[in-house]
Amino acid sequence: MVTTKQPKQATPTGYSTDEHYFATRYKQGARTVFAFQLTPAEITSLVKRPNPEANNPGNRRIRLSHAQGFAKYFLERDNWVAPGIILRAPSIFSFDENSELSLPGAAFGFVSFPRRNQADIHILDGQHRILGFFLAEEIIARDLDKARDARATAKRVDGDKSAAYKQAEADISRLESVRDRFHTERVSIEIQVTDDMGMYRQMFYDIADNALGITASVKARFDTRKVVNRALPAVIDHPLLAGRTDLEVDRIRKSSPDYFTAKQVVEIIRVLIVGFDGRVSRRLEQELREGGVAQSATQFLDALVEVFPQLKAVQQGTLLPDSLRASSLLGSALFVRILAGAWFDLTTKHSFTIAMVKTFFEKLRPHLGAPVHENTIWKRELPPEIFNDGAYGPNGKRQASTALVATLVDWAIVTPEFLTKDPLPTPEARPEVNEDGDVAIDFSDLHDTKKLEVEERNAIEDIAAEATKKATKRTRAKTA
Repeated sequence: MVTTKQPKQATPTGYSTDEHYFATRYKQGARTVFAFQLTPAEITSLVKRPNPEANNPGNRRIRLSHAQGFAKYFLERDNWVAPGIILRAPSIFSFDENSELSLPGAAFGFVSFPRRNQADIHILDGQHRILGFFLAEEIIARDLDKARDARATAKRVDGDKSAAYKQAEADISRLESVRDRFHTERVSIEIQVTDDMGMYRQMFYDIADNALGITASVKARFDTRKVVNRALPAVIDHPLLAGRTDLEVDRIRKSSPDYFTAKQVVEIIRVLIVGFDGRVSRRLEQELREGGVAQSATQFLDALVEVFPQLKAVQQGTLLPDSLRASSLLGSALFVRILAGAWFDLTTKHSFTIAMVKTFFEKLRPHLGAPVHENTIWKRELPPEIFNDGAYGPNGKRQASTALVATLVDWAIVTPEFLTKDPLPTPEARPEVNEDGDVAIDFSDLHDTKKLEVEERNAIEDIAAEATKKATKRTRAKTA
């Protein structure tokens, strides 16, 4: 007689009333914290989808574009990376500790909570990443549907040997690979247990306040996806920039010993390959090589040093960048970027050789003194909004900068007469006239007006006292 062992019956997971996870439990800031790792698919099942249109009392408003950017990053990058996500929840958890694996201050085991309490779990930090996972999940499903439909259409119309069918097959394979990543790769999750709204608001502030953040200059050094960033190390090794490029901040202080920031150098590199208003497309990113991009920037910098003695002095260390900023438009990163824009347009659209562009720059050379005044070509020959009075560089508005690039290109082509003449002298300062027509006195900041008032009052009192003495003498003389 053969007996068969009945399989052990288990409750289907879909009918379970609780969620269970492997987890670590520990204390942080006197709060209980549970830490575990979830796949993006599990995250979107655990947490409510963030809404960019709604205000969140415990977090900042969501920028949809930022979440879309993260979704795009996850979908396109097999080697993606993301920091941990921090959630918050009230005391809804139970913990089954494995005492054999526990350590001082940390316990390992199973954390569980009722599914009906899942809505009590909220985001403390990482809302853009979580929304990005929701968006990525939708894109994967949508694109798979499109690819399957394209495959069916191609098979019906052209057969399964056609290029369209093979392309659809390749798209499906790629998207299924991305979906596999969505369901297998993991992100660290922390759940901070707190019932106090004031406490979790303070926690959010503390997280944001203690985060250093990342400047565009730092991004330029570490984000190697962009060809201009990959070219940066070679470009800042140029003798003009070596040791004179701030790698941390985005804007240069007037007194800084550095010439440019890494962000400003990257902007110049970009302009030299796509023009002042150009963008490096995905196709161009794939086609360009950082070696060639760096070489283009090096040619430009070499030309600047050759044409402009001030920059040669900076390169040789005889002129400091802060002194250059105080005396020349070449101290302005924006002006140099505009020169790069003119260089690009002339060499790519107007058949100028590098020698011809340098000849044009030589004509500009006498006119680059700063600050700008009413007798300079920048005020006499340009619309007033491009340079402000007394400015050390162009107006920062993009429209004004684009117009200046176009004007320089025109000047290079037609060589206006004023470029061949010496610059006009700085106008003499005109004395200010007050409402009565008198010349106003511009007192020095060091002038003490209160002291002047006291001196004036004392002088008046001395004159009055002297007059009183004389009157007394005259009275006595008449009496005698």
